[in-house]
Amino acid sequence: MGLLRGYLDLPEAALRSPGAAGADAPAVKSMELSTVIFLLLAILGWGLGAFFDKACLKHMDPSGAFYVRTLFMIFLFIPLVLWKYDQTKQALLGSDKLGPIFVISSAVVSMAGVFFYLKALSGGEAMKIVPLSSTYPFVTFVLAALFLGESFTMNKLFGTLLLSGGIYFISK
Repeated sequence: MGLLRGYLDLPEAALRSPGAAGADAPAVKSMELSTVIFLLLAILGWGLGAFFDKACLKHMDPSGAFYVRTLFMIFLFIPLVLWKYDQTKQALLGSDKLGPIFVISSAVVSMAGVFFYLKALSGGEAMKIVPLSSTYPFVTFVLAALFLGESFTMNKLFGTLLLSGGIYFISK
């Protein structure tokens, strides 16, 4: 928790529970614990979404993956939408069994990321939440290296860390 407290500039009491800082807390505006949790869940959701996008592309072509994912998102938000796009049906029927699973996984975790991002944004400053939520490429980097067999190099690691570090400094 010390690293998280330092990274987000939070007083220790803010990490215990919302409003637990008490009278002896510094007069610094900090994020509530729920805001921090929603922010971290948004980062994880977006990072996982990009990971499932990449995993899907190992089983479907990019155009097909795009249309299947778009249709699934519409299906979740507008239950009355019917399957009406021939290209979407062809992509779905033409892929192997894992393609649609990865597309659906990507859509679900990406939408969860948006939900948690909005929850975090509602409880914190946009100038902090927006850049910090943009550190999700690190999640994708690690998952792609571990599970998709993508090459892990020090340059890629260093670049991803610089990106995340730069975003941290922008949010200060």
